[in-house]
Parts: sequence; structure tokens; C-alpha cells
Amino acid sequence: MDIWEAFMLAAAFTASCAGFVGKKIIEIDLSGILPKNWKRAKRKRLLAERSTPLQGAGLHNDIKKSFEQVLLPLGKADEKLLPARMDKTFRRNTERQLELLKQRKLCREIRLADVVPLTKNDFKRWNDDGREWRESILQCCALERLVSPESGKLVQEIYRKNAYARLLQSRHIRNSDRIGKRKNYYDNRIKVICPSCGAEVELDSQQTVCPYCGGVMHSDFYDWQTEAFEIYEEMGKNLQKTLYLLASSLVLFVCVFLCLWLIPDTQVSLAAGFGAAILVLAFIIITISCKTTKQEKLPEEIVRYSENYLRSCINEALYQKVSDAALMEYSVGTIILKKVVNTKKTTQITARVYISETYIPEGKKPYTKKYKRTLTLQRARYPERRKSDGSFFTEKDCPSCGGNFIPDENHCCSFCGYSLQVSNAKWTVQTAGK
Repeated sequence: MDIWEAFMLAAAFTASCAGFVGKKIIEIDLSGILPKNWKRAKRKRLLAERSTPLQGAGLHNDIKKSFEQVLLPLGKADEKLLPARMDKTFRRNTERQLELLKQRKLCREIRLADVVPLTKNDFKRWNDDGREWRESILQCCALERLVSPESGKLVQEIYRKNAYARLLQSRHIRNSDRIGKRKNYYDNRIKVICPSCGAEVELDSQQTVCPYCGGVMHSDFYDWQTEAFEIYEEMGKNLQKTLYLLASSLVLFVCVFLCLWLIPDTQVSLAAGFGAAILVLAFIIITISCKTTKQEKLPEEIVRYSENYLRSCINEALYQKVSDAALMEYSVGTIILKKVVNTKKTTQITARVYISETYIPEGKKPYTKKYKRTLTLQRARYPERRKSDGSFFTEKDCPSCGGNFIPDENHCCSFCGYSLQVSNAKWTVQTAGK
């Protein structure tokens, strides 16, 4: 068989196989052609006037309040509206962003419409490294705008049809409360003793008034601390399946084409080409699966590993001193562990991190730069071990406020500022490559 006939027959065979498989795995969705799903209709809903960013979204009040604590300060470029409890790295990033927006006389409006909360309109919860975490992801369409509040001039607009808004929060878990494996620790109201009259009072917020004597009790221990907020767009499942199908079809076409061209018998060549394609695809899938499994097992080799804490340390190391005055926002996204080396005293890891930076140059249009870097980081293998005498303390409580001691940048309690030198849990960057 000549090369042209082999090409045409291989194309026809591949198309028939792809069509058969495509009908089984791809769901045809025609809702996008409905008038309500056109871009013009979505923009109209996005730009509708609201008293708050998520008014009428049908969200659980706790989720709505948590998102608006971030959206409102950005929309008004007002640092005073930021929530009291924020991760120090995230706060520094947000304050820098608001400061630059104020210098450029802009505000960053993030408008969401057609909001569908994932995880049944509730937070996804887990705990690790002495902290309780909760995460909420909203599936929506989003419109991000840089606007001058004075003149109303639009500087930049980013429309995301299939957007996701993600919010991550955490809080410390007291050592005395950590009994058994639970996802939630402080969801129920906590009963405390009023210091004024001695009555038992339910503490469910940062400030509670005693119903008996009117005494005011302040506590921010049970409040959630905002760790991260991001807007991004993801590929739909149907599009993912289509791309996988196209890649598999390409492998099938190449194998069948070569067999048809090299083997005289058509039936034998088609069977050989199909079998060769199955073997090649199986080899690719097994290779990728083994690589993924190996990477998923690497965190198990690290004592008290927390990806969120590692991300915070990387953010702090890379952006402790920002030299570019036009840098508005920075973030460390996906972290892929490549290597873990444990010694008696230290743990060293090699990780590939994906970084995004947004710039607003003076008098120019904003732009976003994305790149990846390979970092080598190190910390104590057992972060709860004292350097002085080698003894252990697990989940040490702060002797001042009783909170689970997690040091800030000055090695002081994150809650009350009490000084206790425990800094060997922090990841430090040893080398950084492109």
C-alpha cells in the first residue's frame, strides 16, 4: 500500500474509533447556546448593582461573609476594611496591592455571578500541623476590573466564563482540645466563665456580652484566619476528555498508518496498528501513574508536613523584599515535590513551584507573568525538638494565652506576642533555580 492510501485509510479508521469512543465518554451540552448563557447576558448579571459583592448568591452566611471580607477591601482599595485575622504573608501581599492601587488611583473590582458553591454550600474541612483548615470554592463566571473610582475609566477587564473563586482559612487547635481525630473542633459554641460575675456564658464570636452582668469578653482564638484568596479559570471536564481523546487518536493514527504502510495485508496491518496503539497508550498511562504515585508518597516522608505552611514560607522567602515598584500581586500556586532527603537532624526537599506575578507599570497596561522555579528548602526534621537540650515537646501551649504556639516572624506567639524561641519548623530556601 502506498503512503497516500495508508494515510487516508488510517485517518478513516482513527475517525471511526474516535467517534465511537467520543459518544460514550463526552456529554453534549447545548446550554451554552441559550440566550441567558451568552456573554452579553452574563455581563449584564455581573454588572448589576448590589449592596454587597455576593448579595443574592444564595450562599451560606459564613461563606458569604468570609469572601466579602476580601472582596470589599479590593473593590474600594481601602486597607481599613481588611479582616483582623489574616496570615502575615497574605496580609503583606494584600496591603502592598492596596497601596499600589491607591498610588495608581484605581480599585480592583471582582464581580461574581451564577455562583454555585461546591461541597454542598459548606466548607471543606481538615486539620494538620496543629491547625484546623477550611476551604470554600465557588464555581461562577467572574469579571475582574481595574477602574478609576473618580473618573470611572476602565483600565483593564478580565472576563472568565468558567471561573472558580477559592478562599482558604485556618485557626489553631489547643493541645487540650485535640482529643481523637476530628475535622471540626470549635464549630459548637464554647462555654466560658465570665470574669466579672462568674456565670457560664456561651462564647461564639470575637466579642460576647454577658447576659447577666453586661461584662464584655474578647477572644479571637476561635476566629478564622484568612490564608489565601484567588480567582482562576479551569478547563471543563468535557474539554479535558476531548483533549485526551485527541491525544489517544493521534497515537492510534500514527501506529495504524505505519502498519498499513509497512505491512501488505490490510486486515493484519489494522489489527497490528490497533494493538500497537493499545500497548503505547498503556505504557504512557503506567509511566505517568507511577510518577504520580511516587510524588504523592513524598509528603509521607516529611514529619508534620503542611503544604499550606510550605507555601507561606516560600512566599515569605521570595517576596521578603520586593524591589519592583510596579509589582501589585504575587502568589505561589502548585507545589510539586521532586525529592526528599532526611538526615538525623534536617529534612531537605526539592520542589517545583509555579509562580504568578501581576504588574501595574506607571502609565502602561497591567500584565501578568507566570513562570516556574525549582527550589531547594530545608528545616529541622523534627520541628518540635528543642535545640538546647534535644528534648521533645509536642504541641506546646503558649504559657501566656494558652494557644497552640506557632511563632511569628519575631519568634513570638501569633496570638499574644509572648516570646518563646521555637523557629526550627520554618522552611528556609537553600538554592533557587529557574
